[in-house]
Amino acid sequence: MDDAEASRAGGQGGEERSELRHRLVELVRTRGYTRSAEPFRLSSGGYSRDYVDLRRAVAGGDELRLAAEAVVAHLDAVGVGFTAIGGMTMGADPVAHAVALVTGRRWFSVRKAEKSHGRRRRIEGAELGPGVAVVVFEDTVSTGGSLLDALDVVQATGAEVACCCTILDRSRSAGEQFAARGVRYEALLGYADLGIEPIEPIEPAGAGQPNGEGTDPAGPAGGG
Repeated sequence: MDDAEASRAGGQGGEERSELRHRLVELVRTRGYTRSAEPFRLSSGGYSRDYVDLRRAVAGGDELRLAAEAVVAHLDAVGVGFTAIGGMTMGADPVAHAVALVTGRRWFSVRKAEKSHGRRRRIEGAELGPGVAVVVFEDTVSTGGSLLDALDVVQATGAEVACCCTILDRSRSAGEQFAARGVRYEALLGYADLGIEPIEPIEPAGAGQPNGEGTDPAGPAGGG
């Protein structure tokens, strides 16, 4: 392929990625987003008036396929090769499974705690270890905590972490934590793409805490 052909191929691929990204933004806005009059506490501990539930957004088969194809297109575009994709259950599970289906690659899921019986595994699904290139995934990042927890477990297997990846990064600085660990970090979307506020780590005055739990009445937000 000469330079002109390569440029045309790259342009065609770029148009497809742009279309997938546009559709993904619209999907998140229409199927996964609500706004509250009062700030509420997210599962990560931060506060926001904007509630984004990626699992609800991709609950349909077509929507889940779109998310998986957008993730794969993004990772291909930035040159990330991998054998398996997964992360902390449940934030990573639906999209990781869908990526495995559309690409033939493997999925894995990290348990929040070690099993109390059998092989006492933290990781289910694909067998990870030296020589296995892995994407550690989370559907939404607000502080990076869940993704970092999964990263610790995956790195303990000796697997090669190609990158950490999320569909939506709602933070101002989560990427800095991965840079400090020497791990590549990729986010398909940021809070500005949805026109929403970044996560505020400190409780604002008058933050709502319904039922004493401080979480959105619709349920806990995804991501860490």
